[in-house]
Amino acid sequence: MRKKLITNFISKILTEQPLKFVGFGFFLAFLSSFGQTFYIAIFNGALTTDLGLSISALGSLYGAATFVGAIALIVMGKLADTWDLRVYAVFVLILVSIACLVMANTQGPATLFLALLLLRLGGQGLLSHTAMTSMSRYFKKHRGIATSIANIGFAFGVACFPLVGAKLLLTHDWRQIWTYSAFGLFFLALPISLLFLKGHTKRHDKHLKKIENNTNDLRNKDGQGWKRRQVLKDKRFYRLIPLFMALPFIATGIQFNQIILVAEKNWSLPLFASGYIVAALCNIVASIYTGVVISKLGSTQKFIPFFVVPLGISMILLIVSDSTIIIWLYMISNGVSGGMFGVINNTLWAELYGTMHLGAIKSLIMAISIFSAALAPAVMGALIGSGWTVKAIAIISLVYICLAILSAKNVEIKFIQPKSS
Repeated sequence: MRKKLITNFISKILTEQPLKFVGFGFFLAFLSSFGQTFYIAIFNGALTTDLGLSISALGSLYGAATFVGAIALIVMGKLADTWDLRVYAVFVLILVSIACLVMANTQGPATLFLALLLLRLGGQGLLSHTAMTSMSRYFKKHRGIATSIANIGFAFGVACFPLVGAKLLLTHDWRQIWTYSAFGLFFLALPISLLFLKGHTKRHDKHLKKIENNTNDLRNKDGQGWKRRQVLKDKRFYRLIPLFMALPFIATGIQFNQIILVAEKNWSLPLFASGYIVAALCNIVASIYTGVVISKLGSTQKFIPFFVVPLGISMILLIVSDSTIIIWLYMISNGVSGGMFGVINNTLWAELYGTMHLGAIKSLIMAISIFSAALAPAVMGALIGSGWTVKAIAIISLVYICLAILSAKNVEIKFIQPKSS
């Protein structure tokens, strides 16, 4: 029954937009792995050894680069509302290609900071932003399932990039890997992305015509979208945002300090790392399920605020036991939470605020998420350095999740006409 339901929804989605356009979202989400923590961290050992940096110094550079990248994302993400999607995609892919070249040729803290800044801005930031904003903008009725399919690209990245990176490091110099990555992005990924966007002029013209036809309809969220400054005055935004900061902060902080976690629990690091494949599979299943339900119901209301409950369960697991079975249960919980988060975070804002200024709004949301992720290693690292255990951090994280759920409870998820500003 469920298989038939998913098949029917995928069939319907193809009548709204071509499959290759969904492929564009999936592909860019996958490529965003070049700027994600789980991939860059694979090279930490090589970076500290070759550049003579300590782990704390590298962590500080990484956090600073992520922070500056988040600020830049607020400005550059808004361009997605005015630039042609093909031009914007080419610009972002060239930026990430340059970032890989800078990383391959880094000689010290200054060039490493620049490389990390460009990777975090272009990879984690703009590639993710482009993938998800395009799905939210051009799909309406089946926005949930389209976003969930594109979101699977992130899960594939988690499953593939760390494994491939670790394997290549056994036979190649780390600088070679980043050089190959730069050329691969420019000569392969860029042309493939443009193939996915073939026929986009017709799609965009249809979207503009729909907005134009609805501009005078005050009930229509595509014709009367919120501006970013109006969003910042909306009480619902401030009640919801703690919920969307939970996963980036907690998951990134635990992930960055996973060596401390496995040592404290007396686990094997390879065993713990192998759990990421389980997390990726659960992410995919949860993503598809969430997308199908949202498309069927036409709203994310059912999932707010309870999509972070699996994240809370993962914290409880870290608190109550040191058994190795916890690794798999922890990864399952994180994977489910991540899959739901990826879809909801990319459909909710269009549902609340419309699509006219979605690029500007989504870049703000993503910047907040990146700020959270940037703070996590430093905050949790400082707590661990002052004697806190990962178990104690998990307790505090669980308390935060509960407070975030209470904050977002009973928020009405629907489009309302913004006040003039």
